[in-house]
Amino acid sequence: MKRKAFLLLWLPLMLVLGYGVGHLQYENEVWTADHDLFTSLNVRPAVLPSTTEKPASFEAADTGIRFAELQNTGVDFVYENGPDGQFHLAETLGGGVGVFDFDNDGHVDLVFADGGDPVTWPSSRKQRIQLYRHHGAVFFRPVTDTASLSWTGYAHGCSVMDIDNDGFDDLLVTGYQKSALFMNQGDGTFQENSDWQQLTGSRWCATAAASDLDGDGDVDVYITCYAETPRALPTPVCESEGQRIHCNPRTYAGMPDVLIENTGNDQFVDRTESSGIADFAEYGLGVATADLDLDGAQEIFVANDGDRNLLFRQVASWRYQEIALGRGVAYNGQGETMGAMGVACADFDRNGWLDLLTTNFAFERNVLYANLGGLAFVDVSQGSSIDAPTRASVGWSAVTLDADLDGFRDVFIANGHVTQMPSQRWAQRPHLFRGTISGLQLCSGTGNYFEQDWHARGACRVDLNEDGIDDLVISHIDTPASLLQNTTAAVGNMLNLRLIGTASCRSATGAIIEVETAAGRTVHNVGRNGGYLSTSSNIQRIGVGDVERVDVVRIRWPGGQVREVRDVPTNIRLIIIQGRSLPVISVVR
Repeated sequence: MKRKAFLLLWLPLMLVLGYGVGHLQYENEVWTADHDLFTSLNVRPAVLPSTTEKPASFEAADTGIRFAELQNTGVDFVYENGPDGQFHLAETLGGGVGVFDFDNDGHVDLVFADGGDPVTWPSSRKQRIQLYRHHGAVFFRPVTDTASLSWTGYAHGCSVMDIDNDGFDDLLVTGYQKSALFMNQGDGTFQENSDWQQLTGSRWCATAAASDLDGDGDVDVYITCYAETPRALPTPVCESEGQRIHCNPRTYAGMPDVLIENTGNDQFVDRTESSGIADFAEYGLGVATADLDLDGAQEIFVANDGDRNLLFRQVASWRYQEIALGRGVAYNGQGETMGAMGVACADFDRNGWLDLLTTNFAFERNVLYANLGGLAFVDVSQGSSIDAPTRASVGWSAVTLDADLDGFRDVFIANGHVTQMPSQRWAQRPHLFRGTISGLQLCSGTGNYFEQDWHARGACRVDLNEDGIDDLVISHIDTPASLLQNTTAAVGNMLNLRLIGTASCRSATGAIIEVETAAGRTVHNVGRNGGYLSTSSNIQRIGVGDVERVDVVRIRWPGGQVREVRDVPTNIRLIIIQGRSLPVISVVR
């Protein structure tokens, strides 16, 4: 009897010990692989990942950045995620917001994706896209019906893209078990592409990133997909401290993302299988497409919820290799998976390479992967100012902008829990981090919006009042969307750029802008879509600090063409058309 009891105690102990040793060995292998990678690429990181414990707290600073929440704008959109007591997993993701000038009248318009009931749609027949047209000052009027945007699915994302290169932005709506592509007719109305549904089928689609991935002159589309979750009731019962909550997505199987080639003339080819993308069935939410190593081909980075992140590199025409683990972005610096939702892509440290930032689940810090060159990344967030503040939140959209035009990219992060946990806040405060020479700095005194709790999801940057400086729009669950005007006293000058492709796609999505000044060289990705469920402005507003004239603006167009504009004055509106010898210039401020 004693022998049996001893064995019953001994075997579980050995299992736990073996798991622990194995986990430590795995973490050590991840770190060793990182440092071997740095050595092989002959790069020296400016900041190595910290091995110290996270700080107990981190004081925010008043950086002078200010945003004012606008009232009486005409935008009354509220994302409806589902009825109480249903606990369907689709209720957790929320919805996105997009900005575009759909009628080409020179003013920005807004579009929101709405949810409803993930079980019974479309029985209510309620319109689930809301389009608002600019109507003077910062005021908008709903024009969904007159624009013929009729859709009754359960929506999450709204991605704006000029998919047919006609100069009028089209709209891709992604959602739970149904997505739709609406083609802009150029007369203020849209028409649904009847063939698109066959490409996405009944997949649960989240964020779409549109970019010219093959350099043939039109935008292709990568769409993240989430989980194999049925519509039927009752939903599985999951609890926390005796209280029912939404279940973890791992209750269900993950599903492969979707990769679609645009072959022109409103024709599309599903490249999911042949590209190798279908070999990975994760829980995709955020995505960014960018030329991360500046070799002329774009990579695809995918943030997965509760699973490893993915990084796809082109190895042949419409063929991709997954390389996230060897390049340092599959896990955080401690070799742990994260509940990753949103992605931001920007040159945060001004070293001339695009970095990646993911927003993550509660008790997990948001992670900043510094790009060291040659597709080598390192997690520099442990112990930094984004460590402790973001562990207490569930992060979604991450929107980059230069709020004070000092030449460093700042980042806005929308927060809110997925479910009403008994010991955690359901609505949560947003974060704004200011870029500095020593890293991202948490801001305080930013405005009343930042002193309140929100159940936020999608967000985008847009110049609402047309003063040449980026503002913000945020979509919330169960409360009206917020429009935030940037009232910061600018400390620097800026470039205000719009690119128009001719040989490449008209929207120039996927292009790289290099800016060279006496202060150094920075890079900027031309990508409106991605991040989390939303679409930002197609105008690139780049702060340059106290520089009055920029030495070189270099455009690396999709497809390989390079254009340089030298001795560029700041604080002007610059339109660069591919193949034109001179840019179009007008005064901004």
